[in-house]
Amino acid sequence: MKINVIGGGVVGCIQAIEFKRLGFDVAIYEKNNIGSGSTHSAAGIMYPLLPHLYDVEVYDFIHDSKTYYSILNKTIFELFDIDIEYFKSGMLVNIEDLKPLEEWLIKKKIEYNFKDYNGLTGIFIDDVYQINPKKLISGLFKYIKYLGIHIYENHHIKLNTKKQFTDDLNNVINGDKFVLTAGAWTSELNNQLSGKIYPIKGQLIEFENTSGLHLQHIIYKNNFYLLQRQNGSLIAGSTLENVGFNEDLSNDDLMMLREKAENIMPELKRHKVLNHWYGFRPGSKDNIPIIQQDSDNLNTFYNVGHFRYGISMAPATTKKLVNLL
Repeated sequence: MKINVIGGGVVGCIQAIEFKRLGFDVAIYEKNNIGSGSTHSAAGIMYPLLPHLYDVEVYDFIHDSKTYYSILNKTIFELFDIDIEYFKSGMLVNIEDLKPLEEWLIKKKIEYNFKDYNGLTGIFIDDVYQINPKKLISGLFKYIKYLGIHIYENHHIKLNTKKQFTDDLNNVINGDKFVLTAGAWTSELNNQLSGKIYPIKGQLIEFENTSGLHLQHIIYKNNFYLLQRQNGSLIAGSTLENVGFNEDLSNDDLMMLREKAENIMPELKRHKVLNHWYGFRPGSKDNIPIIQQDSDNLNTFYNVGHFRYGISMAPATTKKLVNLL
C-alpha cells in the first residue's frame, strides 16, 4: 500500500515514520522545507500550560506521547549524534488563583508542590518536559531519509475538481491513502475544514546566551512563559493572535514581548534579544485535533488541529490515526 502524507511538520514526520515501520510505501510532501512551519517556530513545552483549562483529551494525548519521545531521543542520538534536548525541566506556574489548578492536580493524582523560585511563588509540577524543536526537526529529517521514506519538499499539493491530489504542474499524486497533516494550511486542501482549522499567530523572542541566570525550570506567568535552551539562550513567548496568515513583525511587538519577559525575570534587562519570529499554529475547537477519515473521500484521512501542542501530542495522535486505517 502506498501512503502519501501531506504536510512535513512534526506530525507529518512521525506519521510517516510509523506507517513506514508497519511496512507501507510512504511518501511525505511538504510545500516548503521539512519542519519549516509551526514546528520550527515552537518553544517546545511538552505540557499544557494550564492543564485544568483544557479538555482531558489534550492532557491524555500529551501524557501518552512521553514514552515515544524518550525512545526517539535515544534513537536519533545513537544514529546521527543529534541531541534533540528532550529532558525533564519541570514547570512553575505563577497565576492569581492557584486553587483550580491544585484541585485538578489532586484529581489526576499528579505530584506537585509549592515553590519559590527567583522571587516567584507558585505551583511546581515536576513531571514536565521540554524539547528543542529545531534539533528535533534536524533529527527527524535524517531519520525519515534513513528509513527510506520518499521526501518531496517544495511541493504545493492541492485538490482538483475530481477530488484528486495534484502538484503545481497538475500532475496527479498517485497513492492508496492520503493523510493530511498540513497544520494551519489544511483548510486550503479541503475547504470543508474552513472555520474548523485556522491559523493562530504566535510570536516569540530569543535572548542571548543567559547561562549565568540558570533558569532551571519553565516559568509560566500572566499568559507568558520563559524557558532556557541547553546552550544557555532563553526563549520567551508567546502571543495568541487570530489574524489569519498575517506575517508582520513590528518593533512594538518585540518590545511588548521583552517587557513581559523582564516582568518575570528582571535580570533580562541586561541581555540582548537575538531573534524575533512567529509561527502559525493550527487552531481548533478546544485545542482538540481532528483525527478522522474524510466522509466523501474515503482514501483521505486527517490528523490536524493540534493548536499549541503539535509536538507534544504528535505521537499519540499518530497512533490514533494508524488505528483508523
